[in-house]
Amino acid sequence: MSFDWNIESEVFSITNLKARVNADKLFVSLMQEIEKQGIDIRKSFFISAIQKLIPKGTAGIDNNSVYGFSILSMLSGQKKRDYFIFDDLNLRDEFTSVANNNYNRDNYYWLKNYPSELIRINPIFIKD
Repeated sequence: MSFDWNIESEVFSITNLKARVNADKLFVSLMQEIEKQGIDIRKSFFISAIQKLIPKGTAGIDNNSVYGFSILSMLSGQKKRDYFIFDDLNLRDEFTSVANNNYNRDNYYWLKNYPSELIRINPIFIKD
């Protein structure tokens, strides 16, 4: 299934996306779902709530391991990602460190350890 990057939105912009792989597809899908449901795009979300808005299968990502890693990567600073503002300022670096571990990485580290952490979408992805 191909992902359509030609996205029209009243509230968000994808022009600042640095990459176009699964993590980026999930981020765009998250913004689309937030807009579709009429949720305030500037509100804070629990990390576990993000999973509910973009469940496995979103953007054609059906494999459990790939899905978990894609969210981990989306939350991280890999490939210069800065999709979220974290209440805990060290969390992005922690997620990046876990995501960069290719030997014994826990793709669901974000959900097992930080489901109740609050994050919000970085304003650079929100239209004024």
